[in-house]
Amino acid sequence: MDKSRRGFLVTGAAIAGAGVLASSTASAQEKPMVAACGLACGVCPLMAAGKCKGCSTGKGASEEMLKMKPCPVLQCAAKKQIDYCGTGCKMFADCKKLVGKPYAESYLAMVKKRLEA
Repeated sequence: MDKSRRGFLVTGAAIAGAGVLASSTASAQEKPMVAACGLACGVCPLMAAGKCKGCSTGKGASEEMLKMKPCPVLQCAAKKQIDYCGTGCKMFADCKKLVGKPYAESYLAMVKKRLEA
């Protein structure tokens, strides 16, 4: 597991408190899946409907998704060889692939402003 993915999981677990122990002792399949765009796969309507196995980059499921009708965000992340747009791509706040799907334009503008400060 690369450092950016591990850092993201550790940060999320720290917020939950008890999640730290769960994430450190759970098998790789039990750990939360997070897509390249930043959405938790478990709350994605495609996964809930059984139409997706998860699209976090670097996994077999993401490779399968890339062969089908892929998400443009996943395609871009795979091309750039990054796990998460928010931590791996300098263009995150300006990305037209993310505006309105899944992030509101106002959210991306706020991120850009805070990163530039």
